[in-house]
Amino acid sequence: MEPSAEEAAAKCAKPSPAGEDSLSALPDDVLVLILLRLPTRDAVRTSVLSRRWRRVWGLLPELRFSFTEPHGIRGALAASAVPLRYLLVGGLRGAPAESIATWLPAAARCLTGELTLIDMGSAGGESEERGVLELPCFDKATSISLDLGLLALSVAPAGVFARLTELSLIRVRFHGPCELGRAVSSPRCPCLQKLTVKDSRGLDNLAINSESLKLVELRQLRGLRQLTIMAPVLQELIVVSCFSYDQTRQPVANISVPQLESLWWADAYDPSSVHLGKMENLKSLSTIFCVYGPEGFPQNLSCLMLMSRVKVIESLTLGLAYPQEINYYQYLMEDMTILPDITSLHLILNVGGHSCGACTFHILRMSPGTKRLIMDMSSRFILEAQAECPQGCICDQPSNWKTEELKLNCLREVEIREFRGSDHELVFLKRLFTWARATSLKRIAVAFKLSVAESTIKELCKMLRTFSRPEICMDFYVYQDMVKVLYACED
Repeated sequence: MEPSAEEAAAKCAKPSPAGEDSLSALPDDVLVLILLRLPTRDAVRTSVLSRRWRRVWGLLPELRFSFTEPHGIRGALAASAVPLRYLLVGGLRGAPAESIATWLPAAARCLTGELTLIDMGSAGGESEERGVLELPCFDKATSISLDLGLLALSVAPAGVFARLTELSLIRVRFHGPCELGRAVSSPRCPCLQKLTVKDSRGLDNLAINSESLKLVELRQLRGLRQLTIMAPVLQELIVVSCFSYDQTRQPVANISVPQLESLWWADAYDPSSVHLGKMENLKSLSTIFCVYGPEGFPQNLSCLMLMSRVKVIESLTLGLAYPQEINYYQYLMEDMTILPDITSLHLILNVGGHSCGACTFHILRMSPGTKRLIMDMSSRFILEAQAECPQGCICDQPSNWKTEELKLNCLREVEIREFRGSDHELVFLKRLFTWARATSLKRIAVAFKLSVAESTIKELCKMLRTFSRPEICMDFYVYQDMVKVLYACED
């Protein structure tokens, strides 16, 4: 077996009797493997070791820069002697457009793989003083990810991104008459499969015509007025909070995606102006409903109109959102009178410490065919200090879920995510397991929230087992190093 690059380097690095520099005698490909394990700045510094080392770092196929002066990046790109498969430039902290423009065209010429550019933005947010950055044509790159900190961006009017498969634009302020739609359509991006645009502004009209796109994700595009997507092989479409910023304007969309399998639409929707086509292959639908709010809440009307056009679907993901203070609002779940015929139900419960009993009971009662139930007890948008509702809160009203029976005859599997064991959660789970006792339930999986102490987890495991039947398989999961693993619960 031949030694690895590290073993060969270690062997050659041992001092020889004559003081010979054995490390420099290694072949270029071995030295490159060694330098790839160093920060790029340190790899460049090895050029001062000897004449032999001057050109070695220029053979690196990957370069990573952070808090680097523009001329340093430009010089490194000029000295690069091989095509780059990866280029990372991060920590720019609100750099002006002209400083990025000094090296970006050089990157476009030598990059054959992935570009990641992260600009943390200036403390004051977007600024006209930073100028406008023109994105040149990367004709050989396969992936481009730009987080520009609301720096203004324009796209070069010509050129073909011939090999680009993924494009991600985050915190971009699109400048002037934006031609993003034309740039990402098939004539200029013939291989593009994944397009993501998030937290951006200035994109009022986006028109895409692509023969290759499989996923389009659009989130928080403030100012979007019209969306057109013609994509015959698109499989997944995500549109979140793009039209809802300006509720005085009717959303306008014309979308033709005959192969669409997954739709996540958490935005304004009006069937008279938002045309989604037949969607005959749709398998998964995701949307958001506000449990409490003013009468005629626009987001809820959009949600109900969207779900009404889908009669049968495999999976429904429904985000149930609570305001932090609910006593000043109306309970709106009774506006939801019908759901699609589903087999898998995923509830994302942004309840902020309130009880989810009433709203979840309402939904389960309308979903008798559900075979798999996922309940995500998410509190990611709620401060931990506000995670419990005040005394006398109305969140468990109407209280019929505490006494009425519920038939879940088809239910086979229940999964609870982000469980922290609050009183409200325990009361509801005990009721849920009571409803499920008469069913053919086979498995219950509970994943605890990362912040739950191990001593608490042990007590909760014992308690939850008393809620269930012995023949039901019950698994518990915890997070170790941010990875979900099976928890060995003592019986």
